[in-house]
Amino acid sequence: MSTPQRLPIVNSDDGTWGDIIRQYLLKEHFDDGTDNAINGGHQKITVRAGTATAGTAPLKFTSGTLLSGPEAGAIEFNTDSLYFTVTTGATRKKVALYDDSAGATGDLYYRDSSANLVRLPAGSAGKSLHVASGLPAWSDNTFTTSTKTTSYSISTNDTAIFANATTGNVTITLPTASGVAGYRFYIKRIDNSANTCSVARSGTDTIDGQTSLSLDLQYTALSVVSDGSAWYIL
Repeated sequence: MSTPQRLPIVNSDDGTWGDIIRQYLLKEHFDDGTDNAINGGHQKITVRAGTATAGTAPLKFTSGTLLSGPEAGAIEFNTDSLYFTVTTGATRKKVALYDDSAGATGDLYYRDSSANLVRLPAGSAGKSLHVASGLPAWSDNTFTTSTKTTSYSISTNDTAIFANATTGNVTITLPTASGVAGYRFYIKRIDNSANTCSVARSGTDTIDGQTSLSLDLQYTALSVVSDGSAWYIL
């Protein structure tokens, strides 16, 4: 008769009690048959499926305090965060969690200021992804425009610059090409004054091989793109 796969029953398993309990423990515990400190630890863990009944989740963590120092291989749960510590450098990593109750195909997730994943619903057709106040957001395919009446250095938040030199000379300076590869900017002069309006490089960059360009007439414009080392007029 095979050994029953259960815990021994008091007053019912005389003579076989030891065999039953040994089989029961060896199912998931390690034992090398000697007096060894490594014996008794789990060699594998089989988790039964849960049910819809409260309190039957196959695995449930209780929130506690994080270890005073990260330990390789440790899993920790503190308030709303789950952590796992990797072996390389014993660095504690936060497991990314997100609420998928309202998720949909095409959604994006980004890290907020509290290190949580936040859902950004998929944008509708024709929308473009951009950054607003440091966070990703969808917008129409429109240009960011601004009018400059004094000299100005373009940033990556700009798209189209309207230069108005009515009150004085205006120089629009491009960013360093190496830091904005693939970026395109539009510069247009909108005044008809006698003051100068020019587009200048940063550092040793060139603009179609030149160091600067002049927009001498009202409504003249140019668009430039960086290849990572210089600016080129389109």
